[in-house]
Amino acid sequence: MSWLDAHADALLDDPSNNLIGVGIGKKSAGPLSDDSPFCITGFVEKKLPEKTVKQQGIPLFAVAAAAVSGVGRPRDLPFEIDLVETGARFAAQPGLTVSNSQRGLHGGMPPTLDLQKRFQVLRAGIGITNPQRAYPQTLSVGTLGFFVVDDQGRHYLVSNNHVIAAENAGRKGDAIVQPGTLDLTASEMALMSTPAKLNAQLKIATLSAWIDLQFRGPSGIPFNDVDCAAAELAVGESGAAKRDVTEIARVGLGGNLRGVATPFAVDPVTGQVAGSTRVYKTGRTTGWTEGDVTQLAVVTDVTYGAGVARFRNQIGIQASADNTGPFSKPGDSGSGIVNRDQELVGLLFAGTETQTLANPIQLVLNALKTALGVKSLDVVT
Repeated sequence: MSWLDAHADALLDDPSNNLIGVGIGKKSAGPLSDDSPFCITGFVEKKLPEKTVKQQGIPLFAVAAAAVSGVGRPRDLPFEIDLVETGARFAAQPGLTVSNSQRGLHGGMPPTLDLQKRFQVLRAGIGITNPQRAYPQTLSVGTLGFFVVDDQGRHYLVSNNHVIAAENAGRKGDAIVQPGTLDLTASEMALMSTPAKLNAQLKIATLSAWIDLQFRGPSGIPFNDVDCAAAELAVGESGAAKRDVTEIARVGLGGNLRGVATPFAVDPVTGQVAGSTRVYKTGRTTGWTEGDVTQLAVVTDVTYGAGVARFRNQIGIQASADNTGPFSKPGDSGSGIVNRDQELVGLLFAGTETQTLANPIQLVLNALKTALGVKSLDVVT
């Protein structure tokens, strides 16, 4: 990890390297639980034949890694390396902010569980959005990740900044609605034709805090650790739509969360990753999916509507062999990712067709605790 801290910027800032990210994975490019050796992984949109690489003057990843390390030759690197194809650059996963004219065209695959409808009983994994200053001209949706409670007994929902805080453009007190406006029917939109009417019927929370996303600017590109925000539940608030909050520990239509997972770490004796690397998520678009953690400490650039943001120390996930499609798609942003014990591992925020990125859960909770200015912040179980 110290090598990534020291050299990731240099690798990513040199466009001739053709890299879009780096991380720690296994030489097999499989789950962290397999028996192959650890390696430094480079992410590329598309693997090119060696002949093409030479013709275009693109340095091999091994050569680039050796150069920034100052060792000269790839064989002198103190670790193995590998290259993984992503199919595209990483992008923030809502991708589902569209003009009103495209309503009904972005429903995603028919979900096993309909997480796009209005839920009377709130729970994690359902569609939400911040429609303020956009609706009805623009429609959007993301996913409600999980719920937390502070030392004063106030309950909040957690999702991404780009889902409920509009990539830093949100305002404290903004109404968060469920379902997302992209999932409204034509008749529902006719009945709720203005933001005020929409809020009166569908508001479930008010935006409380978020961590600003830091984008590339003239002086460079700063690091981000999380893409997260919290909104206090509007239980009993005058004018707020009445919802049942007795089951907010549930994930989708499944069981309750059981807390926060221990951060992934490599056992110094066995050399294996401690903890479950098989993970699951429930999201608005793809519903319940299964995946494997394949990368740790990922450093990569992520494309947003407002610009490009660089993230560090992220978790990389790909669909398991038994999953019939991608682990996530646009609209799944904000999903809480759990392990086999129903413990939170991370907060989904970006991806491609083959790879998904998540903020480590402890970074999310620590950041939101500070942003909310509270003494404690615990996951509702």
